[in-house]
Amino acid sequence: MTRAIKPQSLKYRTSQLLSGLLLIIMLSANISAAADLTFTPCNIAGSGGNGNLQAQCAQWQQPVNRANPTGPTINLFVAKLPSTAIDPAKDAFTLINGGPGGSSIDLLVDLAPIVQMFTRERDVIVIDQRGTGRSAPLTCDGLTEAASSTSPDEIVKTTKNCLDRLSYDPRFFTSTAAVADLEALRETLGYQQLDIYGISYGTRVAMQYQRRHPDRSRSIILDGVVPPTIALGSNVSTNSQSVLNKVFNRCKDDSACTQAFPDLEADFLRVSNNLKQRPISMPLQHPVTGLHTDFELTYEHFALWLRLALYVPETTALIPVMIHQAANQANFTPIAANALRMLDQLAQSINYGMHNSVICTEDVPYFDDNQEDFAALSKTYLGREMYDTLQAMCSVWPEGVISQDIKSPLISQVPTLVLSGAYDPITPPAYGDIVMANLSNAKHIIGSGQGHGIFTRGCIPNLVLEFVEAADVDVLDDSCTKHLSSYPFFVDIMGPSP
Repeated sequence: MTRAIKPQSLKYRTSQLLSGLLLIIMLSANISAAADLTFTPCNIAGSGGNGNLQAQCAQWQQPVNRANPTGPTINLFVAKLPSTAIDPAKDAFTLINGGPGGSSIDLLVDLAPIVQMFTRERDVIVIDQRGTGRSAPLTCDGLTEAASSTSPDEIVKTTKNCLDRLSYDPRFFTSTAAVADLEALRETLGYQQLDIYGISYGTRVAMQYQRRHPDRSRSIILDGVVPPTIALGSNVSTNSQSVLNKVFNRCKDDSACTQAFPDLEADFLRVSNNLKQRPISMPLQHPVTGLHTDFELTYEHFALWLRLALYVPETTALIPVMIHQAANQANFTPIAANALRMLDQLAQSINYGMHNSVICTEDVPYFDDNQEDFAALSKTYLGREMYDTLQAMCSVWPEGVISQDIKSPLISQVPTLVLSGAYDPITPPAYGDIVMANLSNAKHIIGSGQGHGIFTRGCIPNLVLEFVEAADVDVLDDSCTKHLSSYPFFVDIMGPSP
């Protein structure tokens, strides 16, 4: 269930007021006082060490707290792909990754074949958001595993241990701080405006920059948008359950899937109940290291695999056959291996310290137990565990700096392209509609059969490039998106039905 932000307690409103005063001081400071960046040639690897992008890189020293420019500093990592044009545009294209806690530089490398097309007219300039990737990462060893636990005490203990080991004050690693960094970078490098692509949580930063600096925002692309008025929490469970139900219905409507898996929902319930009753221990070859490991598959692992598998069509296509094998052949190895791989990917790609700084400032303080339908929530496969886990983490994590308007609807005339996947399990198309209601110069494209993040799908890259070059949604002919579709379900380990 999606709900609007509710009024907060007096204590939190006081905290917001103090943070707002601090923000005013931050934004009134001379954000371009830092020395100019010096770029040198570099080779950058992407997520998981994959890829190799030749770029220009710089370390940019900035204060942890912009209200105290003589205090502690951090190095922010900046990468640049220079334009190939003789006379490059005065604006630059940039990317903001999701998570929160993901590296935008990793995203740049992963999307390099597409992003390099943008250099034909303008520079591409990307900064790892403070607390992520190569910019003073706020890492929390063990928190990935603890987050999959249902024990609040263990979560709180692991979170406290993380706080004790941090090198920087986590209060200054929020979206508000990231927006100030991005504007300082634009000003330091002398670009007149920015063209911003944000994915998932990155749309929050992109929209706040758009709100705070409309004259510096030339064009905005919001892919898998998180509306400012939405606090991500229980809706993660309800949105994911909705997409899982669509998978069940798609299988019923697909003759090959129905023939292979006559009662997929019953199979799902059988697997769920078995794992809830007792974990399953098994020897397993680690899908990342290749080493032998003794793994205990829990229901939490099963739910994690299912939640992340729903993100993209290719892994969604595997859900029926993997559930059916577990239910009818007691073959839990594929689920266990994929859950282990996903845990490893989360640990490698998400900096949970920065994640908590954002979530515990911009989401959890807006939770309202009195407004939650916990009975309905308990009927989802994820239940209320994520809601409770976030509250446990944030019970000890300090609230950070936050702009007073960050949770208000975004009203904007800046050219904006909103992208949604029809089967997005976390930011459904309805979220795009919410944002569109207050954008007077925007277009919403919904990718049929697609999941979370559709920038790389079909003709979407060309549409985004065309939009950025024109900064005009009216030039777009999105009829090509009708060719987007779901990936066919695997009916066995060999693949889809011929």
